[in-house]
Amino acid sequence: MESLNPPPTNSLTNHSLTIEIPSELYTALLAKVSTTGKTETELVIQGLQYILEEISQQNEEEDRFLALELNLERKLKQYVESLIKDRVSSSESSEYSPKDNLAEESDSKRAMPIPTIRPLQVGDRVLILEPDSPYYMAKLSVIKTSLIRATVETDSGEKTFLKRDLRFVEAASE
Repeated sequence: MESLNPPPTNSLTNHSLTIEIPSELYTALLAKVSTTGKTETELVIQGLQYILEEISQQNEEEDRFLALELNLERKLKQYVESLIKDRVSSSESSEYSPKDNLAEESDSKRAMPIPTIRPLQVGDRVLILEPDSPYYMAKLSVIKTSLIRATVETDSGEKTFLKRDLRFVEAASE
């Protein structure tokens, strides 16, 4: 009787591999052998080929996504640089007439200054939000601060409030 497998050629050499597998996996392999009619070796080889093909496909997808990501980053960088270049060139190249300068000065006077943010300090003057009301009480001076609370001096003594209920008015005079 002839063998169904072709004789090995010089370029294809078979290697022997001994592995230890859990008994549940071996039982499942034997069940597959009985249902498919293939040998244990054929099923193991088929499983390895499947796994190796899946790994190569995953690597190809990862490479494709990496290339796409790099391309998008490059395009975004070019776009941002072109926006900056356009903004800089438009501000440098535009000549202002005296009339435009007056309009620009009045615009800058109307613009609100950008506030600086700093922690509340002892001596700062604050307004205190009245409970259940959108209005603030009198201006009071901060005498102690903590992470989320500040203590102020009132007519009836010291009172502690959450900082969120305070509105900064002016810094302590130095």
